[in-house]
Amino acid sequence: MHDSTPPGVLGLRDRKRIETRGRIVDAARSLALEHDIDRTTIEAIAVRADISPRTFFNYFDSKEDAVLGHTELDLSAETLAEHVAAVAGRPAARAVVDLAFLVFGDTFGDERERQTRKEVVVRFPQLMRRQVSRMTTVAEAMTGAVRTLLAGDPAWGPEAATPQAAEMLLGMVMTALRSAARHDPTEPEVVRERVVALLQDTATRIAAA
Repeated sequence: MHDSTPPGVLGLRDRKRIETRGRIVDAARSLALEHDIDRTTIEAIAVRADISPRTFFNYFDSKEDAVLGHTELDLSAETLAEHVAAVAGRPAARAVVDLAFLVFGDTFGDERERQTRKEVVVRFPQLMRRQVSRMTTVAEAMTGAVRTLLAGDPAWGPEAATPQAAEMLLGMVMTALRSAARHDPTEPEVVRERVVALLQDTATRIAAA
């Protein structure tokens, strides 16, 4: 049976994964804060999150990653390729916005989550290196995916799809999404449309200048 979910819109499977991931993060953080991270076990996290230890590893590689609470979904090459295929053929700005929603869900404006993660790193400074490493991995994976989208867009093509161009466009999209969601929280689809319109308007003004 084919998935009828429109490109760039989270399907039921991804929504369930986001909900389960949130339960794991809440369980890991609460246990770490109660008992210290060194005395927190994956088995205890699984019990509190009402999952199996095996399911835990479908979401996180370690208890430290769970405590940090990374919000992006699976960034494997296979999954990213599926996401890229789902939004390919759309104008670059819209395709990248939709890709971001597929990978991160609608967590862009979650200021509480951002602050909580900072507090966790302050409490457990040994997590800082892992946090920086994860951010680097996410940035590299997403930049590669954006380059693929740009290379397939007639307005760009392979020669223009440089790492610098991909990083710039991805940075604009992520900044715009976070700003729109934080300052004017509303339905994700409305945020998506506003950000696409903003990017298109910005590009037009830059070209005119």
